[in-house]
Amino acid sequence: MKHPLIIVLLALILLASCNSEQKGLHDDTDLSIVIVDSIQVAYMGNLFPYDFDSNSGLYLGRWNNNEEYVFFDDNGKIVNRFKLPSEGPNAINWAMGVGFLNGKLTIMEQQKGLIQFSEDGEIIDKIPIPNNYFFFNGLNFPAYKLGKELAYSRPEREEFGSEGIDWDDLTNILFKNYSSPLIEVLNPETGTIRNTMLFPENTIYSTGQFFNVIPPNIIKFGKEWILFLLAEMKYFVYEEQDGDVEFVKAVDLQLENAIPMPGVPMKDYAEWYPQKGHIIFGKIEQLYRRDNDIIVIYTKGVDEEISKNYSPDNHTEWMDFIYNIPRFAAVFNQDHQLIQNDIPLPKGLIWSSVVNNDGDILALKNQDYFGIEEDFVTFYKLDLASNQ
Repeated sequence: MKHPLIIVLLALILLASCNSEQKGLHDDTDLSIVIVDSIQVAYMGNLFPYDFDSNSGLYLGRWNNNEEYVFFDDNGKIVNRFKLPSEGPNAINWAMGVGFLNGKLTIMEQQKGLIQFSEDGEIIDKIPIPNNYFFFNGLNFPAYKLGKELAYSRPEREEFGSEGIDWDDLTNILFKNYSSPLIEVLNPETGTIRNTMLFPENTIYSTGQFFNVIPPNIIKFGKEWILFLLAEMKYFVYEEQDGDVEFVKAVDLQLENAIPMPGVPMKDYAEWYPQKGHIIFGKIEQLYRRDNDIIVIYTKGVDEEISKNYSPDNHTEWMDFIYNIPRFAAVFNQDHQLIQNDIPLPKGLIWSSVVNNDGDILALKNQDYFGIEEDFVTFYKLDLASNQ
């Protein structure tokens, strides 16, 4: 089913009927998320926003299929575009975490550590980390500053166990992954490393079941760090204390009727996809920490009686089904107290992790959902609004 421009008109009507909030929460309990502006970038390709640099005001986008990186501004002007080197001594084999660090495009390379680039795509710095590391998980950031040190998602290393890693049976390392610290800290001057940010206790991951490989999504806001995980409908708050990242509390979204992520016994980890891969469970998709609030984007999942009628083998039908799964927002104040949840979100948007200097959230207009093909990419800016 195709969705014409009537969706856009409805969004504009909603925008006109709501008063945009001043980036903070008062005593309102009837909130909505509305489009407040848009950016059109003259780009032919699937450009997705990855980060925003608060000093230059530039957005970082990437076309994942061809590894092209694009810097653009609020007016949609492309400042520069380039591809990372794929051959020679500076070849990038796998750019994992992507984002800005100290105003520079930075990637975590699968084998070469942290690499920083100029706006022209030239390598300007290499920050090696101890060798023989690898990542099980996808990374939502390359590294954050922690004092004078650099903090990044903790990788695994070959020296695990006395005889190395048993690649034919990953039970032990997966179990370890569910209980080990989440962050590795590098001292760039000495090259020494240490761990911090302990895995939260009493989560679904401590039940002995396998819930897929963990992609730990970690957001840093000043000295506050926030974690959310694939199988948990809550997020976890940490704070910097004496050079470490210490657990503070868990914050539940307080949802009803959300479908939990299913697990299998840890020893049967290889059977998760064959047994449970068809189940569309509820999950947190994005979390935004702004000056005065926290906005969480999530789905509640889809009942199996409905999802069984669709098959990934029929790509068009399946994607239309996925695009139409309802997304919601939960809003918390700066003290992580719930203000409102189950706020319906407009369809046809792909939510990025990007928040700009004005607190606007950036979402990509999904051209496939609207059944159109344009010669530019549209990013919508969204914000909280009170319906009173």
